Amino acid sequence: MAGSDAARMATPAVAGVLALPLLALCAVLLLLGGAASNDTTFDPTCGAGGTGQTVGRVSLDADQMGSARTIVTVTARRQLPVRAAVIAAATAYTESRLRNSAVQTDHDSEGLFQQRVSIYTEAVAIDPVRATSAFLDRLTAVPDWDTIPIGEASDAVQRSGYPERVQPNVTLAQQLVGQFWPAAATPRILTGSSPVGTGADARSALDAGPAICAGAGGAIPAGNIVGQYGSNVAGTTTVPAGLVINGSPQGTAAVLYALAQLGKPYVWAAAGPDAFDCSGLTMAAWAAAGVALPHQAAAQTASGVPSPTNLSQAVAGDLVMIPGADGTAARPGHVGLVAGYVYASDGRHLYLIQAPMTGIPVELTEATRWQGQIVAVRHIG
Repeated sequence: MAGSDAARMATPAVAGVLALPLLALCAVLLLLGGAASNDTTFDPTCGAGGTGQTVGRVSLDADQMGSARTIVTVTARRQLPVRAAVIAAATAYTESRLRNSAVQTDHDSEGLFQQRVSIYTEAVAIDPVRATSAFLDRLTAVPDWDTIPIGEASDAVQRSGYPERVQPNVTLAQQLVGQFWPAAATPRILTGSSPVGTGADARSALDAGPAICAGAGGAIPAGNIVGQYGSNVAGTTTVPAGLVINGSPQGTAAVLYALAQLGKPYVWAAAGPDAFDCSGLTMAAWAAAGVALPHQAAAQTASGVPSPTNLSQAVAGDLVMIPGADGTAARPGHVGLVAGYVYASDGRHLYLIQAPMTGIPVELTEATRWQGQIVAVRHIG
């Protein structure tokens, strides 16, 4: 581990330490096929989610993919965290297999979330957009919904009494959200200065954007890229000009290794050299600096020494943990690496490097995107 001598070293800018090629910004455009409207004309920004796909090991038809895309689009437009979309998608798959059924079962339940008509009204339950928004209204009112286990958060809304049914479907939900989120979280829609949470404000935010397509498919505004607001996966695969790496020699080595992986795909349980998951990236980065870490985000919280979670003392190479889609505050499910900072006219911008999720490559993300979610910061060396 680096001692006090490291603190006296000059803090190098990335360009002066390693000649890294500047990778192109990952403009993630999902060009999904257009769906026919009732008059048989085509809108290029609409579609039912594309053709049927096998996601992970689950075969989904175009209708199911369209339902998933609607859930993600509604969540992103409300500027809620990715975790909210994962919970909603896992719940809808558990309840209806992502099919918007009008057949009432279990007393009077129908729709994607099998919502009770006597509670939600039929107009809400059978409308995928309104049903998703109603689910999110109740979800975000649950105490600690963003840190408690996903099954518990879901059941607090659904009140099925079987929270264990949801957890097996979380991986599928993560993969679906990873596929659709970048296009859903568009800066043109998400222009508010604070997240749009519930009620009338949320409905206004939905109304302000392009209409979600008939058939539950959602809409993709033209020129859509990874959004700036409400997303802890928004980022870039380009090293920003003037990035300063302010860590120890070992921390600098770890960050330089991680920066060299920008743009490589996320693959669960991978630790390089061609793909990574979140803890696989941080483990490989610190292995390049001569420090062994376990390959699990929760286990890495026991590495090094704790540092303030407000990142006031963060230096390059520090590990930053958030619950993620399937973790908790006590056992975080996601980890990133402090890369360094850039001085701009509006102040200092701290960057993290992370392997976010399926469908989104290794990228740099501004630390402010993780605001309010950080549960642990570990200084390794």
